[in-house]
Amino acid sequence: MLDQRPQDIQLPTVGEGVQQTSERNQETTKKKLVKAQNAPCFCPDNWIGFQDKCYYFSKEEKNWSSSRDSCLSENADLVLISTPEEMQFLKRYKCTSDHWIHPGSQTKQWTEIIVPNHWLNTKENEECPYLNEDSIATARCYTERKWICEKKIR
Repeated sequence: MLDQRPQDIQLPTVGEGVQQTSERNQETTKKKLVKAQNAPCFCPDNWIGFQDKCYYFSKEEKNWSSSRDSCLSENADLVLISTPEEMQFLKRYKCTSDHWIHPGSQTKQWTEIIVPNHWLNTKENEECPYLNEDSIATARCYTERKWICEKKIR
């Protein structure tokens, strides 16, 4: 029942097969790029998402300046607590360790404007803020503590 002889079957030449494969690969690559551009946003590994930000809770300890440098190296900054909900989230995930946080432009302005007074526990001559178990306090900046970084979800 085979009417075709082997010489009648047309096979693509080597050049045509390579070109077709290349075109399929390019189309697949285009689809992957479109998917990546429309993909939902996620936090990096070892970061935790809350609302529209990602947070990193360090495991090691450094002074305030080195802690901030670590955040900046991750295209982030020390967390600037701006709402009671954010405060509760941070307290829940930080466990019992104290963590350095961002003071804003000036500690006095930041604590008076952003942080309700019942959160604040400051001492004289201590300028770098940290989050302890109950509130925000300040300490000498050379003290080593863990830290919390934040950045916008991308």
